[in-house]
Amino acid sequence: MIKEKIRKNIRENIINIYKIDIKDIELDIPPQDNMGDYAFSCFSLAKELKKNPLEIAKELKKDYQVSKLIKEVKNIGPYLNIFINSQEFNKISLLEISKNKYQKFSQEKKKKIMVEFSSPNTNKPQHLGHLRNNVLGQTISNILGADNKVIKANLINDRGIHIIKSMLTWQKYGQGETPQSTNIKGDHFVGKYYVKFEQELKKEKDKYFANINLKDLNNLERKELELNFLKQSPLMKEAQEILQAWENNDKEIKKLWQKMNSWVYDGFKETYQELNISFDKIYYESDTYKLGKDLIKLGLKKNIFFKKEDNSIWIDLRADGLDEKLVLRGDGTSVYMTQDLGTAVLRQKKYNLDKIIYVVANEQNYHFKVLFLILKKLDFDWFNNLYHLPYGLVNLPDGRMKSREGKVVDGDDIIQEMKDKAQEIMSKANRQISRTKKEEKEIINIVGLGALKFFLLSTNPQKDIIFNPHESISFDGYTGPFIQYTHARISNILKKGKKIKKIKKLDFNITFQKEENKLIKELLNFTTIVQKTALEYNPALLTKYLFDLAKIYNNFYQHHSVLKAENDNLKQIRLNLCLETKRILEKGLELLGIESPELM
Repeated sequence: MIKEKIRKNIRENIINIYKIDIKDIELDIPPQDNMGDYAFSCFSLAKELKKNPLEIAKELKKDYQVSKLIKEVKNIGPYLNIFINSQEFNKISLLEISKNKYQKFSQEKKKKIMVEFSSPNTNKPQHLGHLRNNVLGQTISNILGADNKVIKANLINDRGIHIIKSMLTWQKYGQGETPQSTNIKGDHFVGKYYVKFEQELKKEKDKYFANINLKDLNNLERKELELNFLKQSPLMKEAQEILQAWENNDKEIKKLWQKMNSWVYDGFKETYQELNISFDKIYYESDTYKLGKDLIKLGLKKNIFFKKEDNSIWIDLRADGLDEKLVLRGDGTSVYMTQDLGTAVLRQKKYNLDKIIYVVANEQNYHFKVLFLILKKLDFDWFNNLYHLPYGLVNLPDGRMKSREGKVVDGDDIIQEMKDKAQEIMSKANRQISRTKKEEKEIINIVGLGALKFFLLSTNPQKDIIFNPHESISFDGYTGPFIQYTHARISNILKKGKKIKKIKKLDFNITFQKEENKLIKELLNFTTIVQKTALEYNPALLTKYLFDLAKIYNNFYQHHSVLKAENDNLKQIRLNLCLETKRILEKGLELLGIESPELM
């Protein structure tokens, strides 16, 4: 590949000048066009030579032997900036492009990687925050899966007091209704009763606090009062009794639990299908929550854990900058940490994984620090292969979402809203190409979902985002539909270009325009960007690249005719550029889980 030739030239010059070999030559893109085509950072070389990187850049510039491909170098700060011979660069690049040569995204040996994501609770439908998790997890799996064996896992939280709340209120107020009888999607149906529980609990709370002046109490007193209320609440007592019956394998309770969970799973399945989300392995908390108890006993014998007077078992991590952490309750029941320890060991034994990536909100950063540290103390040498990929909250313009109050952006609702927005915008657009009603519906779905996914992925995962459906679906600006529209435009050009007679041997010894030069350079950055996206677990790098490529292509197309170029040779070269741009846009969107329409 052409960039490898540039790296090789830099490497040979370093060997000639300093008599040392630097194998990994990273090429950066200068921030301004007049600063060159590529830049080599001198920091790693300076570290090797124990010299100032600015001096290294000056020395390289002074003694650098240019080539047919590299016409000039300049030292700009700690960088050696490379100015390429555009004609030679384009000649080699276009020959590679015409032969459709693709690099592997990674040069490393294939790894076995598990990506755990989604992990919803079975007491409510998935909201916008879940959608960010789903789309991020699927995209990371797609990108890593280009060169590795990826196992997509989902650990469903299907047990606990939150599930019981929905069950209890359905028993009390449901009167036997079902998702089928009410024509309500299963997860929405069960979620309705979760919200109902909280509403009924609030009524009890209002009565309990009716004659108490909260202004006279400090925060600690208020918390104690809150705990006292929950202890005496008739509704919470009923819920705790049902939870205990579930723990004791009461047949009727288990039967109801299975029935209501099955309604939720049917609902989840529809949401996953809409987003084209899939899993290779599904774990259920009801199967895994007892895992890890043997690990705790083993750690207790090794004095990694300690027991308190109430028989609860803890680990003291204060020397590691954390605190004491409960790992097993006094009554012998598990906590989330117990389960996660056991599940991690179970997975490693079964799959012999090179890496496990947990896609979980950044609110759980502390939990994963503790989890990984405990596994290290238990002498599992693979603890270093565990990685928590945190992501920020998805907020509403007026604040945070709250499931208990029913104040959320429902995932299914937002999917439908995005489709409606797509239909509204497309109905106002000028149609240059006729399409059937079936095609119209497919395009609306593709554009609506593409806009949603692109929006959720276009910000660094670790940052919070505020969802605005109006901004995300525009055909102009940093959006998925803008890239999809560019893809559709190229598809139309290529369709018309089929009529042009193909030339067996193209002549690349021509003068290329600056817009063509820029497009060719950008096309060659694709594999580097995908590698960097995989390395940093940051799909926003790829969304930005695809947006920039679409912009550069549109600028090229506005300045230069493809189908009416001066001669057949130039027509074919520009058609090849169109084809390669289309391929890369399509592949990039595919990695993001976004479809590329041929028509729009």
